[in-house]
Amino acid sequence: TADQRAARVEWFITEVSESIRLPLKKRVQIATQFLQDKIVKNISVPVVIISKNGRSYTDESSRSKPGEFPRAETTQLMKTIFSEVREPQQGIIEGYVGTPVDYGVNLELNLDRSFMVRTLNEEQTKLIAIMTGPIT
Repeated sequence: TADQRAARVEWFITEVSESIRLPLKKRVQIATQFLQDKIVKNISVPVVIISKNGRSYTDESSRSKPGEFPRAETTQLMKTIFSEVREPQQGIIEGYVGTPVDYGVNLELNLDRSFMVRTLNEEQTKLIAIMTGPIT
């Protein structure tokens, strides 16, 4: 009889939450690393160095033009591009890509040599696919 049977209820929300959050965090890590790699690639085209009389000079015509990705002269900007994933509070996962060098911000915001936002916009479709595509 039904009144003699014991009903057992189990709550699996914690396990389900953890299994979803881990893939989400992994997706954010993959997306931020992907974006970092693309940014570095986009700014890795070197300027041309000319040697004259034992001295090296930058060929000014090989420097980036407004609207282009900045060209690498010292590679310092490329070396400082970083990505980081944080979980500031339970359930919120944030991915950051940036550079700590001042001239990187200047190139991005003031000199019409956007490399971070431009790369983000160009790779938006792939980033969305990383974040929302099937888990394999």
